[in-house]
Amino acid sequence: MSETILLTGGNGFVGSHVAEALLEAGYRVRCLLRKHSQLSWIETLPVDVQRADYFDPNALRRVLDGCSAILHFAGATKAPDDVAFMKANAETTRALLDAAASACPDLKLFLFCSSQAALGPSPTLDPLSEEAPPHPLTAYGRSKLEAEKICRQFADKLPISIIRPPAVYGPRDVDILIFFKAIRWGISPSIGTGNRYLSMVYVKDVANITMKLLEKKPQEFGIYHATDGTVHDWDEISRSIAVALKKHPVQLRIPTWGALAISKIASSWASATGRIATLNREKLDDIMQSYWLMSSQKATDELGYQPDYSLDRGVGETAAWYQQMRWI
Repeated sequence: MSETILLTGGNGFVGSHVAEALLEAGYRVRCLLRKHSQLSWIETLPVDVQRADYFDPNALRRVLDGCSAILHFAGATKAPDDVAFMKANAETTRALLDAAASACPDLKLFLFCSSQAALGPSPTLDPLSEEAPPHPLTAYGRSKLEAEKICRQFADKLPISIIRPPAVYGPRDVDILIFFKAIRWGISPSIGTGNRYLSMVYVKDVANITMKLLEKKPQEFGIYHATDGTVHDWDEISRSIAVALKKHPVQLRIPTWGALAISKIASSWASATGRIATLNREKLDDIMQSYWLMSSQKATDELGYQPDYSLDRGVGETAAWYQQMRWI
């Protein structure tokens, strides 16, 4: 009989790709969703959907019963304030760990999907390792780091591993879509002067490292970075998208003061309409960093992780999917 894996966030961008990888590997997948969450990308998948409130311990324990591993990919990348981020990313993680500690005495793996945002930007072109002191810039990053700290508190009770992906892209992603659209319209936008360097990872390689952890099931607490192994700059990313879309865009440099003005207008509009601004001041500070670089050498050495997707291959598949879905 195949193992049952509990997956949170399975209806989301990254989680749905993890769900597909689990099913392909022969696992039974139980997806934990909140009461009113849409099925979205898992609607047609043969998964067991269970709905529960993260802050209802009895309901959580019932959902977790019989699961050999828990993959926690749920969370919020947008929230109105620090308190909301902490509740969505840190306190839900604590609730899930509490329930797992009592309901799953034989649990083989608790995997928490954190983020490069918990680590923070790198000071130079040297990618940061897992040993680098965290210095998150944003409320989102601080909430993810707090969730990591909570995981550490349970490390003597459960076998816990953490992955920190950098910028994740691929089919179903709505965040990078705006850049594909801009280049489709013939514009390659950038903010301020100078180039910016970043780590990236294709979504299927996040699923890839997840499967490696399920195979290895480390018993010691560990954090693993998951990248495509290459330092990218924004000009290279723009060129890759342009090639995939067969476009020759004109570069549009937005001055820093212009971006600040846009972020203020967006934040004011979002506040007036009860929405959350995509480009607020924190997000702009995030974008303006010169280096967002991390090394996944530890994952290679300890897990045998090797990324399957180069930037060009991943961008090509993403562009083809966006076009197939008529998103661009």
